[in-house]
Amino acid sequence: MNISSEQIIDKSSKWVVSFFVASAGLWLLAAAFLAYIAAAKLTDPFFLSSFEFFTYGKVKIAQANSFVYGWGGNSIFAISIWILARLSQCEVRGRFMLLVAGVLWNLGITFGLLGILDGHMNSHEMLEMPSEVWPLLFISYSIITCLIIVMHRSRKIHETIAPQWFILASILWFPALFIIAWNGLEINPVNGTVQSVLSMWFGQNLIWLWLTPFALGVAYYMIPAITGKAIDKYYLAIFGFWCIAALAPWSVVHHLEGGPVPMWIPAIGTVMSIAMIFPIAVASTNFHATAFQDIGKVWNNLPLRFIIFGTLSYTISSYIGVIFSLPAVAKLTQFSIINEFHFNQRVYGFFSMIVFGVVYHMLPKITGKEIGKSAKSFHFWTSAFGVLILLLSYLIGGLTHGVLAQQPSLDWASSVISSIKPYFLITEFAFIILGFSQLVFVINIWKVLVPNPFEDSSKNKNLASKASTT
Repeated sequence: MNISSEQIIDKSSKWVVSFFVASAGLWLLAAAFLAYIAAAKLTDPFFLSSFEFFTYGKVKIAQANSFVYGWGGNSIFAISIWILARLSQCEVRGRFMLLVAGVLWNLGITFGLLGILDGHMNSHEMLEMPSEVWPLLFISYSIITCLIIVMHRSRKIHETIAPQWFILASILWFPALFIIAWNGLEINPVNGTVQSVLSMWFGQNLIWLWLTPFALGVAYYMIPAITGKAIDKYYLAIFGFWCIAALAPWSVVHHLEGGPVPMWIPAIGTVMSIAMIFPIAVASTNFHATAFQDIGKVWNNLPLRFIIFGTLSYTISSYIGVIFSLPAVAKLTQFSIINEFHFNQRVYGFFSMIVFGVVYHMLPKITGKEIGKSAKSFHFWTSAFGVLILLLSYLIGGLTHGVLAQQPSLDWASSVISSIKPYFLITEFAFIILGFSQLVFVINIWKVLVPNPFEDSSKNKNLASKASTT
């Protein structure tokens, strides 16, 4: 039997991709557990109050770090290796070093989160893990990145396409952001409020220049791969890429509106945020004009359904974010829980949904075992329902919070807090649904990653040979 080049590539990536996907799933469950505790404490401050390491501040920070670095980092490693190997038509090299670096990455996150829960943390946004673990994380990330770049440099086709631009850029932007922030915050600390500006700049750009371009690159690969149609108006993709590269690093500073910084800083942020309309519109045009040529395929193909949900979430919420960056609106919402809407939309509604889709598409190709359609469908509906409830509660609750907070005549406890408490109850319910949904996802992927000695292997023996060449 002839083996296609894609099957050879998938075989070479099997153990590395499986390791990172399995690790990502475990961190996703850890983040779900911590997210529920944090949400429960907003409605019942005495929940787990006898445990000092479960105070709200520690749990909330640990949840964000476990989600971004644990779930996000491992997902980026796994999917980047698989997609770039296929696009390069090159087998995965340095598999042992990739596994070693992956173990170091996950050990670093583990020690970092334990340090946060124990109270040994930094005060910088998304750099809260103890200083001692960051060299380990940086070294392991550098090893993985170098091996990915080597694989890309070995590609058989010289020309590159949009998935490669976005994915490689996200991989390289993370160490660049880290070096700038770490130098200005730890090695040669800047003075005064510049530290706060730099801290916020890193935390926000971690989402905009690491998670976001990666997810966009995955969508650029998966939508034509599944639909069999070329990206509509593909020539706009390069414009969208450079818009994100040029505008996103500056757009995040609009969050400093009203802060103790020169007025020109948030003013630049506002202008750049408004200009982000262009890359948002480009991505929306490329993705949805392509996918919606065949609505039936979007609906019937579950991996594609996850991905289109993610791209729609990105489009709608990004336009909402542009509106909230306007000074008149920002003064109303910037100190409200509306910021939770932005974070959760980006990591749950956009990034995670796209990752779920590509994992469901990728794992059967590298393991030769299919994931049940009903299990994937159940995961989709619970995820979609949980995300929508979560985002709506933060959006409506944030607006309510912002409006009431602007009225000093109101009693804070009886009026403001009592008015937004129902929205906290809804978010707690939403995190329960999402936690259950994510448990289903982890069970789904572990069933194909971990061999079952009682399973009839003949059911899946022909699946690997039928793998798509996309």
